[in-house]
Amino acid sequence: MISIIFNQGIIPKDVVERPINNDFVLVSPDKVLLTFIENSVYLGLLWVRPWTILGSIGIGKIEAVGVDVDPTLQGKNVLILPYSKKYGGIGTEIDGLLAEKAVIPDDAIVTLPENTSDKVLLYPFVSIATQIVDLVKGEKVLIIGSGLLGLLTYQYLLDSSIDVSIYTDIPGKKIQGVKEVKNLEEGKWDIVILSTMRGWARYIAERLITEDGRIIVPVFMNTWPPTLPSRSIRIYPKKMDGLLQKTEKISDKFFSENIAYSDDILSSIPTPKNGVIVNVKKALASYANSSFIT
Repeated sequence: MISIIFNQGIIPKDVVERPINNDFVLVSPDKVLLTFIENSVYLGLLWVRPWTILGSIGIGKIEAVGVDVDPTLQGKNVLILPYSKKYGGIGTEIDGLLAEKAVIPDDAIVTLPENTSDKVLLYPFVSIATQIVDLVKGEKVLIIGSGLLGLLTYQYLLDSSIDVSIYTDIPGKKIQGVKEVKNLEEGKWDIVILSTMRGWARYIAERLITEDGRIIVPVFMNTWPPTLPSRSIRIYPKKMDGLLQKTEKISDKFFSENIAYSDDILSSIPTPKNGVIVNVKKALASYANSSFIT
């Protein structure tokens, strides 16, 4: 089975198919969204166990189910979230979606209706943004990080009339249409949201909040981050009622500005935009007879 794995780098490899555990489903991946998760593995910001199949967020069809899973799910189109409450991060702590066949915990899937657009791939980030909106009530907010998660959270907070700003941790990056903080010494905030995996942000976060301030840390794994500042709140991506409708309302402009498409996985990491949607079947087929595979 051709897969994209981590093993002293990100490489294609012919690996043995994984068994279907009792509470897992076998998925044939169609599209996978590459994001800061895969970028962080590439850059060494996020360590994963060697031989782990990468790929955290995607859509595909269920081909088989474990003995403890509802058998009527077989044949359904599903969205795969990047986090399982039972097993941890998909494509980081357990095998992910960049494979011909992926074995995924049943608590990390969301069944999809027919004719769902690719905007549904942003569901995990919208779920976190929605949870943050519910936590923040009229407070001054700083988001550190200007990727998909940071920008979507900014937009949802702004729509809720929250005073929110963004600080980008990428030198020279220009962000259009946001209230941007250039210098973190400018003041203090009631809420600081860490939408970056860079360790320096966790290190300085406590210096940026007011006396009663809080730090919100969106997380996609059980083992990351290894440490957290005090007064931190962890938020995980999760299934939420009505969220599919919210993803469809994401503007075409936002989607086109932040998402690219590709048929080549290796050339798409690190991503040229905040996210890249790859055609998994086409990409893996191109590696099948190549000199990359050993």
